[in-house]
Amino acid sequence: MPIKSSIKGYGFALLATIAGSTVYIFSKAALEEVSLPQFGVYWFSMAIVWNSLFTFRKAENRQIKAIGRSSLKILLLIGCIEIVATGTFYASIAVSSNPAIPSFLRNMEYIFVTLLGVILLKERFTSIEVIGVVLTFSGAMVISYQKGATLESFLTGSSGLMLVSTIFYGARTITAKNHIHAITPSMLALNRAFFLLMFAILMMLILGYRIAIPSRALINIAIGSFFGPFLTSLGQYSALKYLEASRSAIIQSTTALFVLLGAYLYFGKFPLGYQVAGGILTIAGPLMLVLGKKVSPRP
Repeated sequence: MPIKSSIKGYGFALLATIAGSTVYIFSKAALEEVSLPQFGVYWFSMAIVWNSLFTFRKAENRQIKAIGRSSLKILLLIGCIEIVATGTFYASIAVSSNPAIPSFLRNMEYIFVTLLGVILLKERFTSIEVIGVVLTFSGAMVISYQKGATLESFLTGSSGLMLVSTIFYGARTITAKNHIHAITPSMLALNRAFFLLMFAILMMLILGYRIAIPSRALINIAIGSFFGPFLTSLGQYSALKYLEASRSAIIQSTTALFVLLGAYLYFGKFPLGYQVAGGILTIAGPLMLVLGKKVSPRP
């Protein structure tokens, strides 16, 4: 891989990491005042505005170009995956006592990306990768520990929702990577925001929520939607153009560290000791996965 392309890839991955860390902070602040459907309507409406301004900043992009039928099918598939993945992601933040907790659990996505590679590409785990998988799931179990918790409370709590979210995010990442040269990052980001906005509007109408929200929540959503659905999505998809998904993952797996600091500064909250220990394991796991790909050739 050319050095310049590699630098671009790591730069976009770092952008996605820093911008992505703010999502947990500002979305949690907004979700303390509004319902999830209300949040989604405003959050993804603004995301469409930010992405559209970026996409159509050049004259050649202002002309509507024909999209092939196969690309439309992929956009539809990714859009449906995003509804589940992103819906459960923000639901997890809403029910969590500290946004740093779901940020640690988000690292399970990289495990599912690797697992899907094993299933779809008939790859095999190296010994180091197995250690990475064990570390990540061990960390997730430590974070999720609650004395006397039931299966129902787990599935409806932050940990269970993040488990569902990361499985679908893993499927999204693999699908997007396989078609990133046919469908641009800007198109993927707009497609994501559009599907999520339509779903949020539908849920708000069904559940009968009002469109009006507090001004403080609106400010948090405006800031968060710029850094989140716009900069984070653009950075993630752009990184995939220049880097392998695993190399991009190594940078983005440190997002939780930025969230940890941000949650303390913004909310004055810090996870419990055992949760921090589990979080460190969820960061160490993806590091082992990438290390395993580099030093251990596959059979």
